[in-house]
Amino acid sequence: MPSLDEQTISELMRRSTGDLHAPPALAAHVATRQRRRTTRRRVTGLVVTGAAAGTAFGVIAAGAAGPAGLRTHGHGTASAGIRLTAAQQTLSHLSSVAATASPLTGRYAVMTEVQGGNLRRTTVIDSQTGDIWTFQSGPGAPSQLPVARNASPTAADFAALPTDPAALRTLLIQQYNQQQQRLDKLIRQQARQAAKAGKPYPVPKAPSKITDDDIVFDQAIDMLWNPLVGPELRAALFKVLENTSDVVVDSSATDARGRPAVEISRVDSYGEKAAAYEDPATATMLEDSWTPTSEAVANGSAWAGSDVYLSITSTNTAPTASQYGG
Repeated sequence: MPSLDEQTISELMRRSTGDLHAPPALAAHVATRQRRRTTRRRVTGLVVTGAAAGTAFGVIAAGAAGPAGLRTHGHGTASAGIRLTAAQQTLSHLSSVAATASPLTGRYAVMTEVQGGNLRRTTVIDSQTGDIWTFQSGPGAPSQLPVARNASPTAADFAALPTDPAALRTLLIQQYNQQQQRLDKLIRQQARQAAKAGKPYPVPKAPSKITDDDIVFDQAIDMLWNPLVGPELRAALFKVLENTSDVVVDSSATDARGRPAVEISRVDSYGEKAAAYEDPATATMLEDSWTPTSEAVANGSAWAGSDVYLSITSTNTAPTASQYGG
């Protein structure tokens, strides 16, 4: 009998290939690279039992690197020492804004978004159980995806995480390593099963080393996507990014809809540029995007896309297809 983690990972991989908008190689690609952006509307994270319950696959921020390499566009940098760079000051300000934000009050978080430019989605997350409903409209897209049970950490799970940035990084990198071991084991099992059945199981070429800063940035951004993350934890995640190297901050950016935004971006070891656009007034996410560089294309991981968030609200009414146009 597989563990809960393995069952949930299997569901993630099944859903990623069952969605009409996912390319055939996406399941292995997502699991191998810990990528959540292309599938998190179906399965938003894996709740982990144990001492650090609440940490999730795909919502892990980890790393111990200092602020070296943090850059800003068009604003220069401050001198070394105790002074923060302009980029760090912007992230610190976002942290302060996030800390004073009001948390969602309804049981169900409701997110409306446009994915890839033409797929409209409404994602509803039950803050008490982590169940996720996905309603969508677009060319060739099913109007509703199967409900993903217990697919997101709950609000209580997130609230149990430490908000000290150093402690948060330590805890989350431990969970990342544990879950990576489980994923590697499951991928090997499914690859063997696919080989016996004569089915292809492509796994993209991986770089020789994934850095802690890759993990920090990628997973912290994914956690910031989830509307169940409370103000204190959201503020801590901006502090984590503040102390992650090679992060580029543009405080004068706009998102795809022309809204003022703070763009936070980084190119990882796979050669993929990931960017998050945060509302400077509320420290909530407006858009995220990922763009492959020539290195990523050479590695066979040329997957590009974007999600634009139109609204984030909450309600105490359980979702139905008729309510959200599914």
